[in-house]
Amino acid sequence: MLDGLFQLVSGTLNFFYTLVPNYAVAIALLTCVVMLITTPLTLKGTRSMIEMQRLQPQIRRLQVQYKDDRAKLNEELMAFYREHEINPVGGCLPLVIQMPVFSILFYVVRGLTAETKFVGVQKLLKAEYFPGAVVTEGFKPKYLDHSTELYQSLLGKTEMNAIGKEHFDLSISAVQALGQGFLVALPYILLVAMIAFLSWYQQRQIMGRNPNAEANPQQQMMMRLGPALYVFFAFVSPAAIGIYFLVSTLWRVGQQAFITRSLYSGEDSVGRQAQKAMQEAKDAKKNGSSTKTPAKRPVDGKPVDKGTAARSGNGATANAKARPQDKQTAASGASSAPKPHPRSRKKKKRK
Repeated sequence: MLDGLFQLVSGTLNFFYTLVPNYAVAIALLTCVVMLITTPLTLKGTRSMIEMQRLQPQIRRLQVQYKDDRAKLNEELMAFYREHEINPVGGCLPLVIQMPVFSILFYVVRGLTAETKFVGVQKLLKAEYFPGAVVTEGFKPKYLDHSTELYQSLLGKTEMNAIGKEHFDLSISAVQALGQGFLVALPYILLVAMIAFLSWYQQRQIMGRNPNAEANPQQQMMMRLGPALYVFFAFVSPAAIGIYFLVSTLWRVGQQAFITRSLYSGEDSVGRQAQKAMQEAKDAKKNGSSTKTPAKRPVDGKPVDKGTAARSGNGATANAKARPQDKQTAASGASSAPKPHPRSRKKKKRK
């Protein structure tokens, strides 16, 4: 199954290489195809997320209403999502699709630039037993038909150059290029730097839609972790993967600009309404938690239930309103001492 996916991606690369005989351009065009497929899913997931934010006060009421019944809460939330056509995980779907594409492209690039193995043994066998055989050194591409242009262009080569014949080998990483010298590694470092900047700028675009909102710790972590991960993968992966990162991140920057302009422009836009609803839900939650009164404690430090306190207060009021004759009886009973039993007096006389 994986070989079929590898052949599909490599065949698409060969198609674009036939149109434009440049490895970097072919990878960039393949990336554009992937982003074209995922863009409708991204926009749909963004609208679903905005709708969830806009309906957050109603979701909050359901959470408060069924806070003691988790199963019922989940049932009501699912019904609420179906009623308003909301997909809670819709925003994650484009990322879920892009991650396998990145992995497949990584293995395809490694397969296309795989070097011929056991060259020394082949030369020895050729010299002794097969003098007419052809020993191919360098790349022996996988996943491609031998008649394709991409296969023929890589067969026997030792570099996958994107610019000219001796510059910017896409088959090596920035780490490997640094081993050959700083000047050789300079294009790779610039590629990694552009990826890092674009990734950071994309996060700034998302945060800039609501600059007055309190910074979420998870969002702050993503702003730091996202560019750092992109830098790490771009630094240790072949430069061909770096081209994929660069084009996809640049595409997402334009995508976020379109989302901001179409969904967050104006106070009456759905994005602004969703932000207001989220702020109202936060304020309601904060006010609700702050208005809770602490439990009363008596002198011994034990908490007193409100109902018990109320009942005890009512009892005290009832005692205060007792009838006068009951009070007199109680007073006389409290002041008079108990009389001794007659038998006990007889015993004393006998003594």
